[in-house]
Amino acid sequence: MSMTSYIIKCPSCGTGNSIPAEKEGLRGLCGNCKAILPPLYCHPQQLSEHNFDSFVSSYPGPVLVEFWVPW
Repeated sequence: MSMTSYIIKCPSCGTGNSIPAEKEGLRGLCGNCKAILPPLYCHPQQLSEHNFDSFVSSYPGPVLVEFWVPW
């Protein structure tokens, strides 16, 4: 069992919220104002041509992208 957690700043009130690493990719609620927190991604996400646009356009924060082709 991992005890790793990350702090996510609430976009509404600025409160730091401790998010367990096991909750990666899930939205949470701020412990202070109950606003929806953005999903946390700690590990690279493999996307395809089918889900790339929807993932990037719906993610509320910056996205770092690395493109790779097997040629």
